Amino acid sequence: MGKRRRLAAALTSVFAALWLPLAADFGRNQARAEETGGFAISGTASFQAAPGVSHTSFTMTGEGLKQSAHLMEIDPKNPHIRLIAYSSRGEVSEQETVGRMIGELESLGMHAAAGFNGDFFSAVGVPSGLQITDGEIVTSPTTIKTMLLVMPDGSVRLQDSVRMTATLTADDGETLSINMINRTRVASHTNYAFVYTPRFGDSTRTPEGGVEAVIALSDPHHKLTAGQTLTGTIESVSETADTPISDGKLVLSASGTKADWVREHTAPGRKVKLDISFDKGVNEARQVISGNSTLGFVLLKDGQIPADLLDASDPNNTELHPRTILATKQGKLYVFAVDGRQPGFSDGLSLPAAARYLQSLGMEQAINIDGGGSTTYYARIPGDAVPSLLNRPSDGHERPVGNALVVLATTKPKHRDGLALTPSGPLRILSGSSVRFDAKGWDRYYNAVPVSPGDLIWTADPGIGTIDRTGLFTAGANPAAGRITAADDTPGNADRANKSRVSQSVDIAVTDRIARLTLLPDNFVVEAGGTIALRAKAYDEAGHEVLLSPDRLDWSVEGGIGTVSGQGVLRAVYGEASGKVAARYGTVSAEASVVAGKSPLIEPFESAGRIRSSEARTVPGSVTLSLASDPVRFGDHSAKLTYDFTGTSGTSGAYINFLDDGGKTGREIGGKPARFGVWLYGDANNHILRLGVTDGTGKNRIWNMTASGGINWTGWRYVYANVPEGTVFPLKVRNVVVEEASSSNKNAGVLYFDQFRAEYAVEGGSPAN
Repeated sequence: MGKRRRLAAALTSVFAALWLPLAADFGRNQARAEETGGFAISGTASFQAAPGVSHTSFTMTGEGLKQSAHLMEIDPKNPHIRLIAYSSRGEVSEQETVGRMIGELESLGMHAAAGFNGDFFSAVGVPSGLQITDGEIVTSPTTIKTMLLVMPDGSVRLQDSVRMTATLTADDGETLSINMINRTRVASHTNYAFVYTPRFGDSTRTPEGGVEAVIALSDPHHKLTAGQTLTGTIESVSETADTPISDGKLVLSASGTKADWVREHTAPGRKVKLDISFDKGVNEARQVISGNSTLGFVLLKDGQIPADLLDASDPNNTELHPRTILATKQGKLYVFAVDGRQPGFSDGLSLPAAARYLQSLGMEQAINIDGGGSTTYYARIPGDAVPSLLNRPSDGHERPVGNALVVLATTKPKHRDGLALTPSGPLRILSGSSVRFDAKGWDRYYNAVPVSPGDLIWTADPGIGTIDRTGLFTAGANPAAGRITAADDTPGNADRANKSRVSQSVDIAVTDRIARLTLLPDNFVVEAGGTIALRAKAYDEAGHEVLLSPDRLDWSVEGGIGTVSGQGVLRAVYGEASGKVAARYGTVSAEASVVAGKSPLIEPFESAGRIRSSEARTVPGSVTLSLASDPVRFGDHSAKLTYDFTGTSGTSGAYINFLDDGGKTGREIGGKPARFGVWLYGDANNHILRLGVTDGTGKNRIWNMTASGGINWTGWRYVYANVPEGTVFPLKVRNVVVEEASSSNKNAGVLYFDQFRAEYAVEGGSPAN
C-alpha cells in the first residue's frame, strides 16, 4: 500500500478512543457554516496529533467550487506542547521546506506534532515581517501588517499594524534611527541603517556603497530582545560591504546620510547602545510569525469581516488560491489550510470566502499568511513518530519557504496507551477475500510507541472469518457482521486506568455482492514481455468501497496482448498488440485498455538526437550534455551532464530537455503512467533532481525525483517521481533538472543518466520491466 493510501486510511479512522470533544462542536459549526458560510461539508475525518492539538480534514463545496481543506485546533496553554516560530538553521539566510525544517528540529532533539508554512518571504528567503523565536528578534522591518503573538504564559494573540522603533545611541548622546533588523540591504536603500546579527547568516551580503561598523557586545551571550538595551563597543568602522558576522557581535550597515552619521559618531573603542521596541504589546511576545505582504490581510476583526475585504474591484479579494490562515477563538489557535489550483480536487478560496467560512465557525480574529504554492500542512498521525504532509501543494511538491510555525510535543514516549489499525473501519469486505491489517501504537501523549508482530493478539468475531497472528484476515464465505480486534499482549502496556489490555477494533461487514467494479490503471502501455499488476476496486449499491482479493475475480484478456494470472498480473506478449484486460464477479465486470509492445522507455540515452541541455543561474557555459561510454547502466551509452553552480545566487538549474519529433521541448507519453523513473549515477553533491511535465490541461508541473539535497550518493541508483492523484492526462515530459537553491551548497559536478522511462504500475504492483 502506497504512502498516500496509508495516510488516507489513517485519516478516515474513527479512532474511537481519540475522537475529540471538538468533533461534536465542529459538527455543529459545520451545520451553521452551511447556513451562513455558504459551504457544504463532507468527508470529515479527525484525529489528535498531540495533547491539545486536534486535526480535522474535510471537503468544502459551495459557490460552484470544491475545496480540500484542513483545520487544526491548538490549545496553546496545554503544558505538553509549545509553539515555535522557526527558520532553517535558526537563520534567515535561505529558504527551506517545512518538512526539512521539522527534520532540523528533530535532529536537535525536539519532536514536532504539526507544522505549517509561515510568512511571505523575499527571493533570498528572508521572511517579510517580524519573526521572534524564543524571545529573540530574528528579523524585522519597520512596519508589520499582521502577526501571531505567543505570549510568555502560552496564550496567543493576532495583532495588526505594528511598528518597530529602533535606535542606536552613541556615547556622545546622538541617536541613529534603525530601519531594519536582519534584512537584505540593496543598492536602492539610500539613507538606510540596518543591524545584522548571526541570525542573518555568515555575512551581511550587502553591496558596495555603504559604511559598516562591527560592534562587540558587552555580554556576548545577550540576544537581540525587544525592550532590552544592548550595549557594546565599536570594533571597526569601514567603507566596505559583505562584512562577516561573528557570534557575540553586531554589524551596523548604513548608506547615504545615515552612513555620514556613522562616520561622525562612531569609531573603534567608542561605546554604543541599541534599543528596539514594538508597540501594541509585542515586546513581551516569546514567538512571533507574520503575514507581511500585499496579501497579509486581516480577515476577521472581533468576528467581523473588514469592509475593504469585500471590495470586489480589488483582484486580491476575488482571485482563487491555496490559502494558509491563522484564526483565534476563545483562547485557542486555529490553522486553516485550503489547497487550490487543482480543478477537480481543490479550486482554491477567495479571501472573502475564507473569511465568511471562519466567521461561520465563530472565529474571533483571523489573518492571512503566505499561501499559494507555499501552503503546507503537516500533522502527526497517531502512532507515527513524525508528522506527515497532509495537504497537496499546488506546485506538485513542497515549496521552500522563509519560516514555519511548528507545534512541538514536549513529552517523551512512554508506555503504549493506544493502538491504530490500518485499514481502518468500518470496512466492507467481499466474502473469501484477504486483507492485511497493520498496527501502530502511541502513548497517552500521542507519541509513537513501536509495535512488533509479537506484541499483539489478533481475534475475529465468530462468523466473519479468521485472522492469523500477523494480522492477515480472511473473510468467511457468507455475509456476516462483526469486528476484528488487536490487543496489546506486552507486559506493562495495560491501560493503567482500568488495568485492561490496550486494544483497538475495526468493524467489518462481509458481503457476497458488489454493484460496480473498476480496474487501475484503466488505460496503459506495457513493453513487450513486461508485467504489470492491475488493481481492482469494488463498490456496493450505496457507493461504499468493498475490499476484495484479486483471486476472487475471473480474469481474461482479449486482443492477443498476453496472459493474465488469477492475481490480476498481466504478462505482455513479445511483439505489438492492443486489447483489453477484463475482470468479472458474477454479472459485474470492468475492463482496462492495453497497448503492448510499445516500449514505455522514453529515452534510452543511446543517441543525442532528441535531447538538449539548458541552464539557469549557473556559471555561463558550464552546463554540457554528451554521451558517455563509462559509466553505463544499460546499452552502450549514458548521458553525461556537467554543471557549475559556484558563486551564483537564486535557484540554479542544469536541464536535460526531451524533444519531440519536430525538435520542440515536450515529448507526449501514452496512457496513464503511475510514475516516471531514471537511473542516475550520483556525485554526492546533495542537490535535488526534479521532473518537468505538461499535463492534459496544458499547465506545466514540476515533481520531485529525489528529496531536497537527495543526490547524496555516488554510483548508480534508480530514482522516480510519482504521478499525483487527480493528474489530467495525457502528459508531456519536458525535462529533468538538477537544482540547488541554497547559497551554502553551490558547487560543480557531473551526473550520468540512463534509461528514463514511464511506469504503468499501480499501488501494490510492480513497474513494467
